[in-house]
Amino acid sequence: MAVRMVAASAGSLYFVSMRIPVLPRLFPLLAAALLTLPGCYSREDMKSDSGTASSTPAETTEKPAVEPADGTAVAPPPAAAVAGPLATVNVFLEVSGSMEGFMPKPGADAQNTRFQQHVAQFLSDLNRSPAAQRKTFYRIKEKPYRDSYQQLETTVREGIREAASSTSIPTILDTLVSHYYQPNAVSILISDFIYAPRNAGAMPYIKTDITDALNRAGRSDLAVSVYGYTSDFHGAFYPAMKTAAHKINGCCDTDIPYYFWVIGPADAVQRFDIALLERQPAQQAHFGVTYSQPAYSLLDKFQNKGAWYYGDQGASKRTAGASYHTVAMQEVSVSQPVEFVVGLNMKALPALYRDVKYLKPNLQLQAQDTDAKVLDVFAATDDTRNSSGPQSQYTHFVKVRVTRVGRGARPVQLVLRDQRPAWVSQWTTKNDSNINQVGAKTFALSSLLDGVAGLYTNEEEKPVFTLPLTLQLAK
Repeated sequence: MAVRMVAASAGSLYFVSMRIPVLPRLFPLLAAALLTLPGCYSREDMKSDSGTASSTPAETTEKPAVEPADGTAVAPPPAAAVAGPLATVNVFLEVSGSMEGFMPKPGADAQNTRFQQHVAQFLSDLNRSPAAQRKTFYRIKEKPYRDSYQQLETTVREGIREAASSTSIPTILDTLVSHYYQPNAVSILISDFIYAPRNAGAMPYIKTDITDALNRAGRSDLAVSVYGYTSDFHGAFYPAMKTAAHKINGCCDTDIPYYFWVIGPADAVQRFDIALLERQPAQQAHFGVTYSQPAYSLLDKFQNKGAWYYGDQGASKRTAGASYHTVAMQEVSVSQPVEFVVGLNMKALPALYRDVKYLKPNLQLQAQDTDAKVLDVFAATDDTRNSSGPQSQYTHFVKVRVTRVGRGARPVQLVLRDQRPAWVSQWTTKNDSNINQVGAKTFALSSLLDGVAGLYTNEEEKPVFTLPLTLQLAK
């Protein structure tokens, strides 16, 4: 961060009020050794943190967040207490010099950036939201500094008064995971996530630095959701790679990306995403979150072809609202193919996994002794939503074609693979020293997310979901 270092409506989330102990406000400083990670560096040309009080409320109490003097730990909420609102949401806004272009100071010709409008609205929505019992706000300089909601909002609207000279992505991630991680709580880091290693020779270690930082505290259920946005940018841009210029003044002619990283236990991250971020269009990537299987059913009177019917036990009664998962085919051959549609209700999944562009290459049919294959994947339309048929219950549809199936019941599965979304590589550059020509990209973004994914490499690749079906010849 010079610190420098997944868009559609979601289903409703209901909460039950409960009493949960409050997290400690203060936490220990990081050991000096953490600051020697390859992501830590300084910029002499950027404003240094003088430690003097500023005229704005956000800078009047420049004290890093530390734990109570007696070292007493506040008991975390019980792991099972997840039915109500989240216990705590912590928001961390990076205020290094590289972020000043997102939050330019007001002037006669100044205009608010999209970053300012978006982040101010997000902070307001969060501050008013019943989805979390407690909200805490911090500026990230060389370490976290506690702010009120009003103070952090003032920084977003009126610009950074005292920018940090340097901040380290690995150090900050280690801080969040080590000291702000609690059951039923999440932390949100808002930053440009430009990771500037000390030299080009350190680039191959970016992935390792991120993995090590997130893994150091040993959080077994850690999850990370990444949301990417772009904004106009008015100020000095500090490239991670300084092959052409140490900084670019009067930048930029292109939009610059910035990110929300949501970090915490898997269940809490999923609930926060649904409650507060799914309504905001964004590029997305999710790591370590487990999602419930969506409701699904065969639809025998919707775009079907050939001679088949529901083979499920009791299907002849056609119970209202029932779901069916067995295709009984009376005839099937190359000349008499069977085509059927499976309806899926994917409202509770992130927008990334509801995007048809993601679904088409990644929603696959796994089967043996049959040539069944996916013909198409498409989203609900006004016609399906307003239909009186069962298709009105579903957000997405998968059309399958069969021309051959072996004798006896043949289990098949619709499997949604969890793959790196295409936008990550599209937003990545290996050299940002000429950002106006490069476009809206972030230095080494793929390596950063490789580092997050590295936490889960010891596990088998898990699909987002698996939906069993059965194919059989009619008896």
